[in-house]
Order: sequence, then structure tokens, then C-alpha cells
Amino acid sequence: MERPISINTPDKKRSYGLLRGSVRRPLIVQVHGIARNLNEALHYNAARYFEKHGFSSFRFNLYSWQKRARRLHECIFATHGGDIDTVLRYLESRGAKNIFLVGHSFGLPSILHAKRRNFCAVAAWDGSLFPTNHLDISKRIQKPRGRLLDEGYLIVVGERMARDSQRIKSVDLLKKWDKPISFITVNDNKNGNWNAAKRMHKVVKEPKELIVIRDAHHDFTKEGKQEELYAATVKWFKQWIQADWALVL
Repeated sequence: MERPISINTPDKKRSYGLLRGSVRRPLIVQVHGIARNLNEALHYNAARYFEKHGFSSFRFNLYSWQKRARRLHECIFATHGGDIDTVLRYLESRGAKNIFLVGHSFGLPSILHAKRRNFCAVAAWDGSLFPTNHLDISKRIQKPRGRLLDEGYLIVVGERMARDSQRIKSVDLLKKWDKPISFITVNDNKNGNWNAAKRMHKVVKEPKELIVIRDAHHDFTKEGKQEELYAATVKWFKQWIQADWALVL
């Protein structure tokens, strides 16, 4: 069963999420990508797969329409990192001990901006490499000030986030990374981040791994590819479960 949870942030905003299972079990925190949400198929299906394989999950919106929730045009990646810290702090206060992080696409640089380290390992699902010009592809707008991202529908991305995406250097952040990380990617540079994954994997310290889901694309929506992604994630995380849970799973 899933339970809705809202978490207050230090700046009086609110993060909305869904907890599936008990925080006392190994717990996977799912961080979505740009202009996505906690109930997109990739994360909705993942929560159910994780539950069948011994993991609870918490997925939450980095921004949404809900009361006091953040809006995308107000955010930079440090904002996302701070909200991930708030979520991790909350889950730990409720008794979570074996916490894992999943970051899809822009969810990876969001995780790289978190400061807390009360988690065991990370899985990057075709994570994005910065700097990138992906957010600087159309005309600047004034109200609210930002850039328009054209995904077949127009999304307002804040001016500061657009500049962030060109300023941040993922490689430099990963050189300082100190947690186990798995880069799970696709063998495609047009519809995925294959070259980016190889670059990031090369610079990060052990323990690490690079897994390729062949003939998939960025959202892993081709038949059977989500299951391959979830299986690789579960296999990686099970290596890093602490205490007696490793004997149970």
C-alpha cells in the first residue's frame, strides 16, 4: 500500500511524495527528471517492482501544482539538492537505515547537489552530464523570467536553471563522489546518454559499475526494458544493504 506524505522544507515550501512499504525495510528514494513527476510510468512501475523484490520506496515531486509546492521556474539544482537532503533527513528521523537513491536523467545532477550522505548507494538511470545546452534552446521569456523548453509542449524553465545547466561540471562533482554508484544507460547517444555515462563512470572512484540496457531509449519505455532496468538496480542495491537485511533478501 502507498501512503501520501508531505514534508516541510526549511524555506517553508512543501515536498509531496508517496511511501510504498515500511521505512524499516531497505528503502529506495526515486528522483525524477526534468518536467516529470512521481507518477510517470517509469517511477510508478519501479515502486511496484521494488516492493516485489524486498524494497520499500519513496518517490516525490521536486515541483508540482500542489499548495506550497515548488514551481519548476523557481528552482535551480541546488534547490533540488536541498530538497533531497530534507527528504533524507525526514526518512532517517522516521527510522530508515538502509536508504538508496535512484536518479533518472536530470535527477542525477539533482542528487549530486545533495549534501547528506545517509544513504548506501546510487543508481543513475541514463543520468545527464553537465554542462549541456539542452535548456537553452529557445527564446527567453520575461514573465516568469526563464527559458522555454519545447518537448512538444512548452515548459518554463527558470533562467538560473538554464544557466546552471551550462555552468555545472558533473565530472568535477563526480571526482569527489564517495558513495557506490551504478550508471545504467542505453547504447544510444541520440535517444540516450551513452557517451555521457562512459565519461562519468571513468572519473568516479570505486565502487562503481556501468550497465548498458541495449536497444532501449532514455525513458526505458520499449517492451521489457523497464524490467531490465529495475532488475539491474535491485541487483546493485542488494550488494550494499547493511546489517541483517542482507540475510533476508
